[in-house]
Amino acid sequence: MKNPIMSLWLSSANQATSWWMGHAANAMRAQQRLALDAMTKAATGGKPTGKRRPRKVRKAMRRY
Repeated sequence: MKNPIMSLWLSSANQATSWWMGHAANAMRAQQRLALDAMTKAATGGKPTGKRRPRKVRKAMRRY
């Protein structure tokens, strides 16, 4: 027999876990980016020359 209360509880627990995992992944990516930029700057003596993706994505490019 299905238990709707447990289903709601698990759905909210999964949502909270996903939120925390997303923020942890973003923090890790930011640290990796800073470390890579520092290594590139130390090796080349200047700013990195690679282009980064723009932060804002146009609405036309979104698929969802």
